[in-house]
Amino acid sequence: MLSAGLALGAAALPGCADPPALPPLPFADADRGNVTYRTTDGIQVVATFTPPDSAPPWPAVVLMHQYQGTRAQWDDLTPDLLAAGLAVLAPDARAHGESLRRVRADGGYDFETDRANTLDGWPTDVVAAVAWLTARADIDPDRIGVGGASVGANTAWIASSVVPAVGRAVAVSGRFEPGRLLMGEDIPNFQPRGVLFQSDREEALQSQALFSRTAEPRKVSVYDTPGHGIALLKHTAPRRDFVAWLAEGQ
Repeated sequence: MLSAGLALGAAALPGCADPPALPPLPFADADRGNVTYRTTDGIQVVATFTPPDSAPPWPAVVLMHQYQGTRAQWDDLTPDLLAAGLAVLAPDARAHGESLRRVRADGGYDFETDRANTLDGWPTDVVAAVAWLTARADIDPDRIGVGGASVGANTAWIASSVVPAVGRAVAVSGRFEPGRLLMGEDIPNFQPRGVLFQSDREEALQSQALFSRTAEPRKVSVYDTPGHGIALLKHTAPRRDFVAWLAEGQ
């Protein structure tokens, strides 16, 4: 959960000593597999891009993982999205996984490891992901979706408002916490739209509250099978609906 994650991050991060050693970045001009691109505020994002077997131009989806997770959380679901004809871009969010470099004006870089205090930058990560996708000739710029789990769910919800190219979004186990991060309260003319909200029964009220702030097309699906975020998508019905909402919107 977002609130629990924030508390954990705030407690754990100040004790960190030296930043971790980083592997070399993938080539910036790679067109599939591990790729890298930069956000407007200097984060060097590392992502995995996987195209489907069908002929381009492809519809595409950006997948935002959970707090304290990495892009590898989507490995199990990616084949389902590819089978539906969607190209998949799964980034490590800022301060997570391999996306730990913030590039300075002099070309050097600093380490960005403060996970809890960089959550409000996740929508900027989506903006950069969509820009990378739409710069490609093999991506249909009019058929872009975003899916996210937990903190990534709130990010996908916000992206449906602030990124014009995003036509559909799925928010799995999103959090409704007015006054907290990733609620869109400081965004002018904030109006999410085109979102499927998914949750188990324990978190249903959270998704229903976000649903109430969302414009059509919209849907909320509550499942009897338990699970938060990625864990919910291990079940057949939620993963089927996740893929269908993104594919049908294309």
